[in-house]
Formats: sequence, structure tokens, C-alpha cells
Amino acid sequence: MIAKRQHGAFSHRQAVSAGLSPRQIGHRRAVGAWVDLEYAVYALDSSPETWHREVMAAVLSKNHARASGFTAGVLHELPHCRAGKPEISVPSTGNAVSRIAVVRRRSDTRTRKLVLIDRIPTFDAATTLFDLAPRLSAGKLRRAIDDCLVRGRVTPEELVAVLETYTGSRMAGTVRFRDVIKDLSGAYVATESELEGLLFALLDDPRIPNPERQARLTWWDELPHRVDAYIPPWRLIVEGDGRTYHTKREDFERDRHRDNLAVAHGYRVLRFTYRMLKDAPADALRVVLRTGAQAHHSVARA
Repeated sequence: MIAKRQHGAFSHRQAVSAGLSPRQIGHRRAVGAWVDLEYAVYALDSSPETWHREVMAAVLSKNHARASGFTAGVLHELPHCRAGKPEISVPSTGNAVSRIAVVRRRSDTRTRKLVLIDRIPTFDAATTLFDLAPRLSAGKLRRAIDDCLVRGRVTPEELVAVLETYTGSRMAGTVRFRDVIKDLSGAYVATESELEGLLFALLDDPRIPNPERQARLTWWDELPHRVDAYIPPWRLIVEGDGRTYHTKREDFERDRHRDNLAVAHGYRVLRFTYRMLKDAPADALRVVLRTGAQAHHSVARA
């Protein structure tokens, strides 16, 4: 039963706790009923040789070990993480020698939040993302954090908390992690009035036909009924997104559903975050004008 719960792997200590004597354990190993995976870690001969079994064996082989690094990334289903040789972390005084895994010592192995994924002990998503910061490019790290936020695997508050934990530790990747969550987690959230002011300052350009503020969508019957701005000649909807980055997953899903319906009804949709409007308004304006030019061209051809 223990082996079944652990992908076929189990430790010598677990076998003894289940009532088997050293002689019985030795016999099962001798006849091939049990396969040695690592020192004092076995698997049933009938269990499939899976990556999960290998990772579980690695964790079982060390006291207080947890899956970490890219292995934890695979368990959390992060993009850019691939199943390879198991990576585990052990306390700073732990044994780092292993023939089946890459073992790293770290002082906080026992104090960081423990989660079980497929019954394998590992670090939480926020810690895993921080650990991967020096091993992923900024773009890949951004995508991984984005993916976790959208799927509800991590919150902006958890990302900030893990950064604060390691600030001052000089751990590799701290600067990159800080820069990425500053962009993605919405360290600053604009008020509705501030966001609206930036948006309409952007649209207050003589090349843009008069936009309708808080325009009502007749084909959208869910609250809120209105969009931030609508430019009728271009059939263009322009929205400002001021939420902390995707922390309200229901809002995120609703907005995308509404965007899809808008496209289905023949509209174009542009969304600009606070940072886009605040830090790069010229780029945002070029996007609006280019979209408008395409819309005008489409109407002329029709």
C-alpha cells in the first residue's frame, strides 16, 4: 500500500515500520522482488520505471528532502521545465551525495512551506519560481510567473513575501526576480480615476476620432455593461487594465470572454495596462493609430 501511494518507491525505514524484519527485507531484495533504487530505498519489481518513481526515490533517500529546481517546476507544471535527473534540496547539514539525483544543501529546507504534488514533497510555487530565477531568462521567468498567476498557483502577495524573505541574502536571481514581479504582480495599482485619466490622455490625439467614454455594449448583458472607450468609425474598443496582475481570475476570464464576443461581433479590442499607459504612452498611441489605420483600410476596401 505504501509503495502504491509513492509511485512504487519506499524506504527501508518505511518497510521496517510496516513490520518487516531486516531478514525479510534482505530476502525480497535477493530474489528480485524488490529493486534497489538508492541506498535504503527500494521499489517493487512490478512497478513501472517512471520519472515520478525516480523523484520519489530521491526524496526518500535523504532526511527532510524536497523536490526542487526544475524538478519542482515540472511538478508545478511550469513552462520551460522538463523532466530530467531529479533535483532535490536537503538541510544544510544533510548528506549531498546521491547517484540518482542532484542534491543541493540549503538552510531553509525545513522552514519553507511544504506542499505535496502527486504525493511528492516539494516547495511551494513562489519558492520554486524564486529558485528558478537565475536559471531562466527574464522572459521565460515572466511567462512562468504569468502562468502561475493565471492558474491560481500563486498570488502576488506570495511572490512579494518570498522576495522579502531572501532580500539581503545575495542569492542568485534576486534582482531578476524583483524586476519581473515588479512588472507582473502590479506592485503599484492605479486608481480607477488615474487609469482613466491616462487612457483618455492617450486618446486625446487629433488623429483619433472622438472616443465615446464608458460606452455601452448592446450585445453584452453582464456587469459591467460598459467599456472604457469606444471609437465608432474604427469599431475599436480600448480598455485600461488596472487590476493587480490577474489576481481576480474571474475578472480575467470574464474580460477575455467579452473580448472574444467583441471580435465575433466585428469589433477590434485593445487593452493597455497601467505601466503601458504610464511608462510607454507613445508606443501605446502607435498601436492605437495603426489599428485605426487598418480598420479604415478595411472599410475602404469593403
